[in-house]
Amino acid sequence: MKRILTLVLLLTVFIIVLVGCSTSPVDHSKMVHGEDDSTDNKQQEETQQIETSEGKVVINLEAKVTHWMFNNDLMEDIWTYNGSLPGQEIRVQEGDHVVINLTNSLDVPTSLHLHGVPVPNEMDGVPGVTQNAIMPGETFTYEFVADTPGTYWYHSHQDGANQIGMGLYGALVVEHKDQPDYDLDQVIMIDEWSSMGMADMDHSGMDHGDHGNMGDNSDQPPHAEMMNMMYDTLIVNGKASPVIEAIGVSEDDTIKLRFVNTGLFTQVITIPGHEFKVTHYDGQQVNEPELISDTAIRIAPAERYDVEIEMNQPGAWGIQIYAEENENLRGIVPLVYAGFEDEELQTADSIQSFLDISAYGSPMNVNFGEITKEFDMILGSDDGGETFTINGKQMTTKGFESHEDHEIYEVEEGDVVKVNIVNDTDVDHPMHLHGHFFYVVSRNGQPVKGSPILKETLNVRPNEAYEIVFVADNPGHWMFHCHELHHASGGMVSEVRYSGYTPAFTPDPNIPNKPE
Repeated sequence: MKRILTLVLLLTVFIIVLVGCSTSPVDHSKMVHGEDDSTDNKQQEETQQIETSEGKVVINLEAKVTHWMFNNDLMEDIWTYNGSLPGQEIRVQEGDHVVINLTNSLDVPTSLHLHGVPVPNEMDGVPGVTQNAIMPGETFTYEFVADTPGTYWYHSHQDGANQIGMGLYGALVVEHKDQPDYDLDQVIMIDEWSSMGMADMDHSGMDHGDHGNMGDNSDQPPHAEMMNMMYDTLIVNGKASPVIEAIGVSEDDTIKLRFVNTGLFTQVITIPGHEFKVTHYDGQQVNEPELISDTAIRIAPAERYDVEIEMNQPGAWGIQIYAEENENLRGIVPLVYAGFEDEELQTADSIQSFLDISAYGSPMNVNFGEITKEFDMILGSDDGGETFTINGKQMTTKGFESHEDHEIYEVEEGDVVKVNIVNDTDVDHPMHLHGHFFYVVSRNGQPVKGSPILKETLNVRPNEAYEIVFVADNPGHWMFHCHELHHASGGMVSEVRYSGYTPAFTPDPNIPNKPE
C-alpha cells in the first residue's frame, strides 16, 4: 500500500508540473543544446567501436552499467551498449559482411537480437531457442551479410522486458546502395522510463501482481493500469524533456527521419507545418508514397516508420510524441531551422487523421504463389489481462525446453504460409515474426488497397483481424511473439518451426535462458 500511495503521489506531482509547463515559454536553449549533453556526446564519440578487417565490418559492443543523465533532474544507473543510450548507432552498407562481438560486463546473462534483420537462425540471439545466454564475462560473436536494406534495431532478448527497459538497445541501419543523398538522415528512438527507478522493479512479474487498488483507471485491464502508473517519462534518443536534442535544419533541405519505438506503449507522432512522405514500414519500401500533412502516425512497440520531409517552412517546430494510452508519456522533438533557434516552438493544433497503411501508397501486384499452409493465431487472455495466450496456449520457460506448452506452427522450407491473426483482448499486440518479412493482405476482411505492406512487426489492435502471408525461406526455429514484452513474458509467444531443422546449439541446463 505504501508503494501504491507513493506512485499516486508521484503521478499527481507530474500532472501538476505538466500543467504548469504547458502555459510556460519553452526553454529552447536547453532543448537545442542540452546542459548536460556535451559530456554524453563526448563519451559516445570515445566509445565508437566500428572497424573494417579482412573485408568485414567489425563492431565491438560491451553491455555494462553506466550512470546516465536523462535530464538535469533524472539520473540513473542504467545498462548500456558501449556506455551510451541508445547504444552506438550501427550503420552499414547493403552487402557488407558484418561481425558484432558482444562482451557481457553485466552481472546477469544477456544476448543480442538484430531485430528485423533476416539473419541465419543461429545468429538470432534468442536464449534457449537459438543460443545459450551470454554469461557475465563472456563474449559471443554474431555474423551476417547485410543484404536487406532498411531501418532496424538491436536489443537484448534475454529477459527482454527488464533488459531493454534498462537500456540495452540501439539503432541498426543498412543503407541501400542507391539511397538518395539526404541533407540529414537521423534515427529517432522512442522509449519510456519510470522516475521511480527501473532497477528496483521486477518487470517480469508485473503481470501477476495484485492490481486492485492501482488508481482510477477501472475501465482498463489490470496490466494497463500498472503500466500507466509505472512509466512517467518519455525518452527520445536517451534524453527527456527539457533536453531532448533538437534536429537542426536549413531551408530547402531534404531530410529523412527514422522513427523506432523501442518501448512498451503505442506512440503517436505528429509532424507540424510540413507535408511529408512515409517511405518505409519496418525498413521496407512503400510503393509510390504520396505527400500527406496533418496526419498522425501510430507507431507500436518495435515498429519503424521512415519519413521524408522537404524543409520549406522556415521556423521552429515541435514534433509531438505521446503514448496513446498513457497521458504521462509526452515529449517534443524540436525541429528548428537555422536562424530560428530562439523562437517559440510551433506544434500541431490538433490531429486531423491517422495514417492508414492499408490505403496509403499505390497498389502493386505481388505474386505470393499458392498458399500451402494456413494457420490461426488467436490472441487472448484467460484472466482479463494478467496472462496472455496464443490459441489458448501460454508460453513458459518450461514450454521452450519441452516444446509442449506454447503454440508451434510447423512449416516446410518453401511453404507459402498464411496466418489469420485475431485480437480478442482489450489491448494492442504488436506481433513480431523473427527471421522473415510478411505481407499484410487484409484488415478486418478488407483487402489492402494501397501499397503492398511488407513488415515483420504488425500492431493488432483490440478486435482487429489481419491476414498475413510469408514465404518459409529461412530454415530454423523462430519466435513469433508480442513485442509488448510484458505480454510476451505473460505467455504471448509462439514458434515457427521448420520440419527437420536441427538447432546448431544444445541448451545448457546450467544457464538460465530467458528468451523473454
